[in-house]
Amino acid sequence: MRWLGACGVGAFLLLHDPARQTAIAVIRFPLTVTNAGLGVLLAIPRLPSLLRDRERLQVELMRRQLEIARLQEALRKTHRAHGFTDQAVASRGVLAQVIGRSTLPTQQTALLDTGQGDGLTLDTLVIDPEGVVGRLVELHRSSALVLLVTDPDSRIAALVERSRETGLLVGRSLSQCELIYLDGQADVAIGDRIVTAGFGGTFPKGLPLGTVTRVSRDQEAAVTTAWVEPAARLSRLEDVLCLPMREAEE
Repeated sequence: MRWLGACGVGAFLLLHDPARQTAIAVIRFPLTVTNAGLGVLLAIPRLPSLLRDRERLQVELMRRQLEIARLQEALRKTHRAHGFTDQAVASRGVLAQVIGRSTLPTQQTALLDTGQGDGLTLDTLVIDPEGVVGRLVELHRSSALVLLVTDPDSRIAALVERSRETGLLVGRSLSQCELIYLDGQADVAIGDRIVTAGFGGTFPKGLPLGTVTRVSRDQEAAVTTAWVEPAARLSRLEDVLCLPMREAEE
């Protein structure tokens, strides 16, 4: 019998590796199951604590994400403010956020989250880093309404930066303006920059208004009309700078 047992052990040792590993796994399976069961039994009393830790970590993660979002927004606003400063138009304006926008083709306006309580008045110019947005036409304690340059009621004295031709920039809705009151031989061409002329005291001179995209000449009437794309990013307004005229002119 001893001889047979020794032969069996020898035969087992001579088995190929896969067979030997399978045999070992079969022998160890009950022990593995027992250890796993003991682990589960030991963990059961800790489950309430583990669940509380999980909820706490989820709350902390959400709090961190909100804090990161606030910091990113503050950084974005800082960069925007530097953009206004780089224009060197003014350093004492009020930075405001656009909180509403009229989508009617015949009414191009934007609502701001600042108002009379922040020092704004109805003689306030509104710009973004690229150019003129419009002017305040309605004022409340903590909000204000901006008439955009594209509104049909908007009228701004303007001139062609290159040739110094003067005209009147009129809002035509749908993100377009029209430069009118140019004579038939007016020196204006596609690509010309249009800036404020500074007439009438409403807007200081030289602020960007837009770029000419199309020129129409009526030889019989001796009239030239230029279509202008606004310089300000009116369809993507977020932060704007409100400048009282006395500040803008300094």
